Amino acid sequence: MGADKKHGSLVHLGAGALSGVTSCVLLQPFDLIKTRLQQRTIATTVQNVVATDGIQGLWRGTLPSLLRNAPGTSLYFYFLNHTKHYCLAAEQKLTGDSTRTQLSASSNMVIGASSRALAGFLLMPGTILKVQFESSLYKYAGIAGAIRDIWRRSGARGFFVGAVPTAIRDAPYAGLYLLLYEAIKNQERAIAQRRNVLLPETTVTMVAGVAAGLAASYITQPFDMVKTRMQLRPHEYTSVAQSFRKIHVEETFRGFFRGISLRVLRKGVQASLVFTLYEWVLRSNALSGEAPSAKIKA
Repeated sequence: MGADKKHGSLVHLGAGALSGVTSCVLLQPFDLIKTRLQQRTIATTVQNVVATDGIQGLWRGTLPSLLRNAPGTSLYFYFLNHTKHYCLAAEQKLTGDSTRTQLSASSNMVIGASSRALAGFLLMPGTILKVQFESSLYKYAGIAGAIRDIWRRSGARGFFVGAVPTAIRDAPYAGLYLLLYEAIKNQERAIAQRRNVLLPETTVTMVAGVAAGLAASYITQPFDMVKTRMQLRPHEYTSVAQSFRKIHVEETFRGFFRGISLRVLRKGVQASLVFTLYEWVLRSNALSGEAPSAKIKA
């Protein structure tokens, strides 16, 4: 790997880590309430959290969230950046157009889904810790104690419970998100150009991020519910198919959308914040004269 490419990879890793840490700390209360809301109602959830742990209790699970989201977001953008290069080269070869700089919608969906699935699987143990810390079903005093307890109860398998529904949720979400995100950005720029309006790039990414995040979250919500139940109560929810049946029978179709408002709000804001910060870092780095290796339009 050449020096420029290596430097570019570090930029993408760093930008991803910064955006992941920032969004994690700011939005942790929404994540905690969403996890517990999938166990009960929102009013009861907030009252119980504040009554038991105070306002600071809303940030319970921030450390395991950071341990998962910082490297997870960093790896996601790293994989995304490198996959874009391969997909662009393949499309240039297939179309015979060596000047092509934009990826097709289908390629955006594929690279978004594959990058998220790979990063998600590698960070699955962190996801388990995060969800169980946020839940009221476990009272861990620290990360080390949580790891010991999970290992004692389930062995190595315990750190990958819910991996299938997580992948089924994350891959389509990330694929749909990237497809919609890039399409909305292009539409915003086209409208601004037609109306001769100077639209700041930060505004473009924020609006596209929120809109794409909201839409993709709604579509993948049932898988998020199944994933959470399997990770919190693995002895009751033993497989993806069994979990879908159990939730549908006991709670009807509406049960899959318990906590939907908080998840959609969090994912919309988080996606917008993550991608806006990430692209801002890349633009700032380019302006400093140290352009990252990949300046490819998706």
